[in-house]
Amino acid sequence: MNNKRHTTQENTRIWLDKLWQTLFNGNYTSGLLSPGQIRREKRNRVAVRKKEMAAIFSAEQDINGIHQGLKALDAQGNIIHTPAIETVATHSIIENIAADNQQDIGLESSVHMLQAAARDVSVRNLEKALNLRKMAILAETEIHEAEPHFISQQPVSAEWLLAWKETAQNILNPELQLVYAKMLTQEVAQPGQFSLGCITTLRQLNSNDLEMLKIMAKYITGGVIFNACDHYFDTEFHQRLFELMNDLGLIAGVGLEPTIKLLKSHHDDHFELMLPVINKALHVTHPSKIKALRLPAYPVSRVCRQLLTLLKAEADLAYLFDLAKAIKAQGFNVALGDWDSSDAITPGYQPFIERMQL
Repeated sequence: MNNKRHTTQENTRIWLDKLWQTLFNGNYTSGLLSPGQIRREKRNRVAVRKKEMAAIFSAEQDINGIHQGLKALDAQGNIIHTPAIETVATHSIIENIAADNQQDIGLESSVHMLQAAARDVSVRNLEKALNLRKMAILAETEIHEAEPHFISQQPVSAEWLLAWKETAQNILNPELQLVYAKMLTQEVAQPGQFSLGCITTLRQLNSNDLEMLKIMAKYITGGVIFNACDHYFDTEFHQRLFELMNDLGLIAGVGLEPTIKLLKSHHDDHFELMLPVINKALHVTHPSKIKALRLPAYPVSRVCRQLLTLLKAEADLAYLFDLAKAIKAQGFNVALGDWDSSDAITPGYQPFIERMQL
């Protein structure tokens, strides 16, 4: 038990250090304590990150004040309070002279415009920097809560990291921020899991789209979705769902003649096939080794499969029963059970536990 705990802690340490090195390029003046510094100084990590998140929130409130005109950046980059316009004493003669002589227009206006633009850029850059620091803390929490992973020594692609940063730093929705943080942790552990196309697609999604994607995740098995349009999917809701996913390029074939997916056995001497759907699976068997399973299906894109690894969902049992019925109609035996492949690296580990014959 102690050896396992030590191995888990070491895995977490390596993962965290690689995350910090990847995100901040070894620059530990980011305003956040690095995981290494927290360890060396024996700090309480949770307490440290709680204070840092509170500081980020306070800075975000200051930025909101700037957007509302209640605060401003001075020439030194300090945030200062601005007086309310109604409290500034002026005289009609002064205002009229300024207007008549057009003293606010002319050679100096370009200088003022550039200064204002520079302040706007500074504020926007501050927003982006705070977002990245927030996601660093979220990613760290993800790593502490995750199962041990194999941590590759291969660095994250510079091109991929740049695309991730440019997108992630503009995300304000808390739910989406968690998704981006989880994407980063997985890519840091094993670079190459997520394509540039995955980042591009995720950029198009809002929180409502994520909920739709979570629902669709309940139906994907073997890289396809069983086209139960004459059965379980015979609803207006499912039609809208698949049309949306089709428009985003996550699945294909909606509104066309059904694509027939040929599923072959995993064994040579008999037919045996496992169809996992998140936390459940169908175990399909037949004594004949030449038997093949044919199902109408919507093909699921590679980007979609990558995105689904970032979302938490559970299988839809009603859909699985409908799928099992279609499979049994072709003469196969079908069993339903629990599926957990999280510990697949352990020798002899069995991810499938049968619960019932269907």
